[in-house]
Formats: sequence, C-alpha cells, structure tokens
Amino acid sequence: MTGIVIAIIASVFYLSAAFRQWQTVTGKQPPNRGFVLLATMLGTLAHLAFFGTNMLSGPYINFAFLQVGSLIAWVVVLLLLFASWRKPIDNLLIGTLPMASAVILLAASSNQYIPLKSLSYGLTWHILMAILAYSIFIIASVQAVLVALQNHFLKRHQTRGLLQALPPLQTMDALLFQMIWLGMVLLTTAFMVGFPFVSDLLEQKLLHKVVFACIGWLVFAGLLIGRYRSGWRGVTASRWTLTGMAFLVLSYFGSRMVLQLMGAE
Repeated sequence: MTGIVIAIIASVFYLSAAFRQWQTVTGKQPPNRGFVLLATMLGTLAHLAFFGTNMLSGPYINFAFLQVGSLIAWVVVLLLLFASWRKPIDNLLIGTLPMASAVILLAASSNQYIPLKSLSYGLTWHILMAILAYSIFIIASVQAVLVALQNHFLKRHQTRGLLQALPPLQTMDALLFQMIWLGMVLLTTAFMVGFPFVSDLLEQKLLHKVVFACIGWLVFAGLLIGRYRSGWRGVTASRWTLTGMAFLVLSYFGSRMVLQLMGAE
C-alpha cells in the first residue's frame, strides 16, 4: 500500500476514536474505553507503518517539517495511549487525535524530501530528546486549554457537559505541572546533548531556532518558579504554558518552514 492509503487508514482509526470519546463527553453514548483505546492503538500501528513508506523509504531519513510533525504527533498519541491505562485522561484524545489525523494526511500528500545525512550517535540522542520534549509540551498545551476551560465553567457554575467528564480541577492542575516538569527535563537534556554540535549559529542557520527555543525554555522555567514561589495555577499556568509552547513551535516548525520556502536548505 502507498503512503497516502496507510495515512488514510490511520486517520480513520484516529477520528473514529476521537468521535466515540466525544459522544461519551457530550452524553450521547455511554463510555466505551475498549473501543476508543483499541481504535487509537490501531491508528498508531498504521501510523508507524506510514513512516516505513515515507520517512524511511529513501537512503536517508526524510526530515521535512511535515514528516517531523507527523512523527511528533505519533509520539504524542502513543504517550497518551500508555498514560490512559493509568490515569483518566481519555478526553485529551479528543483534541490530539484529530490533530494527528490532519498532520499525517498533510505529510502523506507532501512531496518534500529533506534528507538527514551524517547522523551521529550524539545527534541522534539530541533529536530523540527534542522530539520527546516537544511531544510532552504538546500534551501539556492541550491539558492547559482544558484547565482554562474547566476554570471558566466553574466560575460560572456550569457543571455539565465537558466539565462532568473531566477529573477535579486540582488533579488536572497537578497533571499539567507533572508534564511540564518532564518536558523541561527532556528539553534541557536535548540542549546539553546538542550543544557540542553547534560551531557557528549563523553558518549552520541555527540562530533563530536556538533563540526561540531558549525563550521557550525560559518561559517554562519562569512558570515553574512562579508555581513554587507564588502557587501559580489555573488560567495563569495555562497562559504561560501556551506561550512557552508557541516559542517552541516557532523554534522548529516556524523557522524550518521559512527556510524551506526560501530554498535555504
């Protein structure tokens, strides 16, 4: 099967799981975790097969930004799938699965091929840590949106619909900061591992990427300090989380898209 067919299959599984969970949240259907988790798992398997026909089909790994986005989306879904067996976070799939579906379809329809050559052991670990960090922060961003919505509904004494399907606000808040701590550890590790490979920021076209990544790191560091010293939570924590994630997105996807459109790579 071609990459686009496999991508469509993965997308169907993802959207089916998201739609079924949405029916549960809106009260139209009783919970069916078995179907949701099974469909999600089948989607991740199809997504994995897609990499074999897309990213890994040439002599080098295809590292075009849509392909990397597809890889990060896959890691996000996989992490949520594993976490769902231990914590009641199935509702995060409602937002992440359609996102993963859209990204894999865009990647499958893209003809861009950016080969990743001379991949050393250290650079491999840098890329792996960065992808894991981005994935964790994406999940944290979805969580931050849910925390903000939950806080909004509670202040207006609206306790039906989405609010009923979410864990208590204190649990949601604690889970958000657990994700941020984990993301910070992974991102810091990626910085430390990748630093030896930086020789000239301008010549390597890394200046904008490093600057935005460092600003994102500082935003998340500021959020953790604010949490420790002033007990930041709720809407404040959500805003800082989304701001930090915006800088990380600009660090890789925004800068890489501009470079590719300008033909600089």
